[in-house]
Amino acid sequence: MVKQLNVFSENKPGKLEKITKVLSDADVNLRALKISSSDAYGVIKFLVDDPEKGFEAFRKAGVTAHLKEVLAVEVKDTPGSLNRMLSLLAINNVNIEDCYGFVIEDRKRAVIILEMEEPAAASKILERNSYVIIGSSKLYSL
Repeated sequence: MVKQLNVFSENKPGKLEKITKVLSDADVNLRALKISSSDAYGVIKFLVDDPEKGFEAFRKAGVTAHLKEVLAVEVKDTPGSLNRMLSLLAINNVNIEDCYGFVIEDRKRAVIILEMEEPAAASKILERNSYVIIGSSKLYSL
């Protein structure tokens, strides 16, 4: 499992810049980010190279943040790879609450980040089916 920083924020000009400045000033490097917004508010989800340090920087800056364990799964960077993984989880009745991904090696490897209620159970299912679960040290050094 890896840890993701979730920040709840108003959806207005300059807010994202102020939030990312907290990480920048703390010398925390972004690995990936996702923004989900609904009208006036949103959630910004960060994968960073040092989530504990990022969390502490947010706390000191008065930014409300939450650390959440998520599953990072390596998949092939080919058409249908995501669908095959999701089909496996679906037939095992695993509900995915949120999902995003990024390529780490063009046409070869990608990482899919999955949020779910029981990531450990999903991890076992995926590992039994030859998927590589990426741990913190590997993900943060990609």
